Amino acid sequence: MPGIIGTKVGYTGGKNPQPSYESVCGGDGHTEAIQIEYDPNQVSYEQLLDEFMTGHQPTPTKTQYKSAIWYHNEEQKKIVEAQLEASPAARFVDMDEAKDWHDAEEYHQKYYDKSNCSVM
Repeated sequence: MPGIIGTKVGYTGGKNPQPSYESVCGGDGHTEAIQIEYDPNQVSYEQLLDEFMTGHQPTPTKTQYKSAIWYHNEEQKKIVEAQLEASPAARFVDMDEAKDWHDAEEYHQKYYDKSNCSVM
């Protein structure tokens, strides 16, 4: 998507100060997530949310894999609320203020590229 500068996968939302893949799998309260760095002059927050909401089918699941949007300020919160109000899938998407972020292990970064997988 034009305007995406970079992505990282990691863990957020839990209380473990040093989560690992093993601790997250064990139920430490963290969710596996993606952090997106973007250029707002090229892509808007609304466009990113549109892509998120159309690019997956959220379903109820355990915390590790839940669908969630973590906002960073009140403006983002309002945009998320509006997006979720317009989506029938919203009942399966959590919305919360951004929590501490922990990068996942290096072998998880760019996993699809490393594995020659395609998401489309």
